[in-house]
Amino acid sequence: MAGQGVQAVGKFRELLEELLQEAEAAKPNGLIEPPLNKDDLGDISERVNSVFLPVTSPEVRKRSQYAVVETAARDTFNDLLATTTIDTPEFMKLWHLLDIISILSDDEQCDPALYFWLVEELLDSQTIAACRKVFDFLESRRDIITAKQFQSKQLVILRSCNELLRRLSRAEDTSFCGRVFIFLFQSFPLGDKSSVNLRGEFHTENTTVFDENASKGSDSQTMDVDTEMKVNGSMLKVPPKSIDRANGSAGSAKDVEPLTADKLYPIFWSLQQSFSQPKTLFEKEPFDRFKTGVEATRVMFQAVQNQSSSRPTRSPPSYDSKRGTKRKRGEGDDDLANAFNPKYLTSRDLFELEISDLSFRRHILVQVLIVVDFLLSLSAAAKEKLAKAEPANPNKSVMYEKQVLSEDDTKWAEATKSSVLDLLKLGLDGPHFHRMVESVIARDKNWVRWKIENCPPITKPAIAPEEYVSVKNDARKATTNKRLRLNPLGSLNLRFLTENNAEAGLERLKDPSRYQIPSVKSFKSKMELDDMDIEMAQDGSEEKSAAVESKASKSWRALRIASASKLVAFDKIERSDSIDEVFLDHVKVKEPVANTEEESAEVPIYPKDRRPIILAGPSGVGKSTLLKRLIAKYPKILKRKVSHTTRAPGAGEVDGKDYNFITKETHTIMRDGDQFLEYNCYNGNDYGTSRKLVESIIAENKVPLMEMEYHGIQQIKDNGFDARFIFIAPTNMAELERRLRSRGLQDDEEIKGRLKIAEDEIQQSAVEGSYDKIFINDDLDATYDILEDYIFNHTVQGEEQNGEVSEAQ
Repeated sequence: MAGQGVQAVGKFRELLEELLQEAEAAKPNGLIEPPLNKDDLGDISERVNSVFLPVTSPEVRKRSQYAVVETAARDTFNDLLATTTIDTPEFMKLWHLLDIISILSDDEQCDPALYFWLVEELLDSQTIAACRKVFDFLESRRDIITAKQFQSKQLVILRSCNELLRRLSRAEDTSFCGRVFIFLFQSFPLGDKSSVNLRGEFHTENTTVFDENASKGSDSQTMDVDTEMKVNGSMLKVPPKSIDRANGSAGSAKDVEPLTADKLYPIFWSLQQSFSQPKTLFEKEPFDRFKTGVEATRVMFQAVQNQSSSRPTRSPPSYDSKRGTKRKRGEGDDDLANAFNPKYLTSRDLFELEISDLSFRRHILVQVLIVVDFLLSLSAAAKEKLAKAEPANPNKSVMYEKQVLSEDDTKWAEATKSSVLDLLKLGLDGPHFHRMVESVIARDKNWVRWKIENCPPITKPAIAPEEYVSVKNDARKATTNKRLRLNPLGSLNLRFLTENNAEAGLERLKDPSRYQIPSVKSFKSKMELDDMDIEMAQDGSEEKSAAVESKASKSWRALRIASASKLVAFDKIERSDSIDEVFLDHVKVKEPVANTEEESAEVPIYPKDRRPIILAGPSGVGKSTLLKRLIAKYPKILKRKVSHTTRAPGAGEVDGKDYNFITKETHTIMRDGDQFLEYNCYNGNDYGTSRKLVESIIAENKVPLMEMEYHGIQQIKDNGFDARFIFIAPTNMAELERRLRSRGLQDDEEIKGRLKIAEDEIQQSAVEGSYDKIFINDDLDATYDILEDYIFNHTVQGEEQNGEVSEAQ
């Protein structure tokens, strides 16, 4: 038996040599594409079967054949690998050998895993550069090699790719790592559990080492770096050192000054421990440290962003053109380096430079956002939502049933998430980056839900042929034309045409009453007869019911005819059974003719600066009143922009006049289509300023007037929209509180919250370059006069200085 086995191996090796020669003749060009197929190799199945002797048991024959094919293929593979290199044309024989093994595997004439056993050895024997070429071959054959008997191949595929990933450097071979992962994702089914973290384990080995000791020169000298650093091609100032306060909330930056870089350093880098193991936040002490670190980091990032915002904004065309241009592989390596940071540099000397980099700040903010979303999934509301639709077989290891976030911690997490999202929106491509992160996190929640449901199959089973045929026959019956009736429903009685006097029948067809619309008044007498029948008939009798239906039919026909000429009379109809108003002749009042010569003589005087005007200021400062007075006085010159919102209309609010009320789905479509100049979320409701709406006001030869808060103004500036930004400031906070109370606000907590927001807005207005003009509203009439003069440039001479403050005397 052993001798027969050795003889079979020799014969099969000879067959492989013949097949390789035929493959070389079928593909003389020396290219990987296209792959070999069975037609290129003749009748390969019969030629393979002729090598092996028939035996009594099919199972024994199968094992013997698999062993012979594997031995012969490995010998041929090792000879080719030892005598040729991957850069030479002769290496095409090895690609042909793999194609032949793939054909034999699909025909079940060798072990299905043999193909990837050889690929695994090939990857182990090659350098990283050569492995890229091997992967070029695998990517070109992926659909073929995974189409059949995948269950027998999947473990070998996973093992070989994981072994290759261990050899690759994530810093230097980032693109190649991505190719390997994509190959795995495309090879394995979408619902496969082989790469799912079912037990919810975190990467605790990913530790971040940093200098925990205080800097020796922190008290006597500062870092030897420039106070103005060039980041991304522009000058950026690092916030000066300030008071030492680490505790804070998601409130104003005025209450919590940013820490010095040296004091923030250990607090900042200690957050990485919570990022790599969020379950430590289930305990109170680590969670308090986490909140302190997040707040200190947020305040510093906001301070750095304020410094960046004071610089002139860049126009976005270069960014748009960059996003819209496809590049070949290998180009744009600088962008790849900026976008990927495998391990943070934690040197104390580099810390100020790192927090001044927008890309670095966004990395940290996204980490915070992910952890905060994880905490919000433990809130009472999230637990209640999960309990209403709990799966039959849940994966309790990732449900954390015993962990419930307190109400205070939930409020902190929601406020932190809102402030982090606001920071992500800032910057030249901030809105695009914010949408991208928001979309990824929203879709990741679906995967978390799938994992909680214990990863049920995603793919639906194929429809049975019998069911498909049955549905197809039913659909054919439902759409088949029916045989026409002899007398269709609703057809006219044409028996009179069979009378002997054909000419009389023709005359009756020509009668105008058959095709002309009757007059409205023709129904009046008929309806009066119906009224008499209704009065004379007994209640509940069939005669009365017939009379009521007859009158209703005539009323409907009369109203339909009157709608073309007497639509005004419909407003005077108070009862449905009395439509006498449509039968009356109303005398049309002659309207006075306007004096077009006098109107044309009033030529509107436009502002010298026709840019859109944006008013900002705290709630209750009077900016809405000023805006209404301007529009009332100059309706032909100025026009108010109407915002879009997803909230329900309030009492007395009119759609299109006060707000454009839209659904959340419509808002999402407009936001993703870049139809908003700015957008924000308040109290769970989305708001936005339509770009087309502002452009339509400009097309009407009018100047748009907009009311906006400073987050929206920052988005507009980042998008490169040119406008005049005016800030209306109160005299002092006591006067603002008095105005809020005079408007009917009595809740102390709400007033306190609005005053805190007002302090943030006033502090933001003090940043150089935030606004073109600041008016202090001491007196409403006087403020209106100087605002009007500024807009129309009646008294203001020359160029305005940024942030110039004017008081109303």
